[in-house]
Amino acid sequence: MLSDLVPVTLQTGPSLLHRTTHEPSRAQRASWVAVADDELVAFASAYFYWYGGEVGNGRIWVGVRPDRRGDGIGSALWDLCAGHLADAEKLTVEVDDDPAGLRFVEQRGFTRYDAEVMSRLVLDDAELAVEPKEGFRVVPLADLRSREGDLYEFYGAAGGLPTGDPENRVIFDDWRPFILGNPLLEFEGSVVVLDENDRVAALSWLLVDHARRRAENEWTATLPELRGRGLARLAKVAAIRWAAQRGLTEILTGNDPDNAPMRKLNRSLGYRELYTRLDLERNQTISGMPDTDEV
Repeated sequence: MLSDLVPVTLQTGPSLLHRTTHEPSRAQRASWVAVADDELVAFASAYFYWYGGEVGNGRIWVGVRPDRRGDGIGSALWDLCAGHLADAEKLTVEVDDDPAGLRFVEQRGFTRYDAEVMSRLVLDDAELAVEPKEGFRVVPLADLRSREGDLYEFYGAAGGLPTGDPENRVIFDDWRPFILGNPLLEFEGSVVVLDENDRVAALSWLLVDHARRRAENEWTATLPELRGRGLARLAKVAAIRWAAQRGLTEILTGNDPDNAPMRKLNRSLGYRELYTRLDLERNQTISGMPDTDEV
């Protein structure tokens, strides 16, 4: 059901279970489902966002199957989520290409604060031209299983570990099981670029749902001092080639609207921008929101 509600994000049963069981305890995640006539018709999840280095940011996601909207299911699940996050300083939500969902949260006092451009690469359309880079080599993530500490340090240096409240920062023991333990992370198809000193210089990792022949870019990044040399293209092309050779049909990704270099790179490789996912927030001091039900 989640694949239908959010078609540009990879989710499977094992990945949902992993997310719930491998987050730090401070996340306090809780999830609910709605079942009607022995069919799953809705899913909701609420947790404290721990990966952004923040304190007090409660995040909610509620999805209702289109044919069951308007029955009060969305409002009931929302109330459960909001109650679970009653101690949050603010609430945040994501809304994909869903006008009804956007109305639902705007009527509850949410306003936009960020966004993400969602894109899809159809692998048959991929442009795979890339120039070799002297002094750099591409290896599968599988070759670096013994260098988890180096990968964690790269995440920090390349901006993958947001800074914030020192008491809430993402430490290695948080990062390792959550990122490297994800059952969708493909260790052979994800690639790392090493420099001549064997230092991690860039990477492009894939999450893969082999059953549905789909992939998602987990992250693509380069050390700040090495950007502009084509290392991100080198890494992405290697990952795309791996996916195409194994019969996958598409790769999904999301980018900050202001990340012009990555968006340009993606377009040059054949990615097509689909829509903008909106991030909205509401201060928890707001009360008296109307009890409408749009989803």
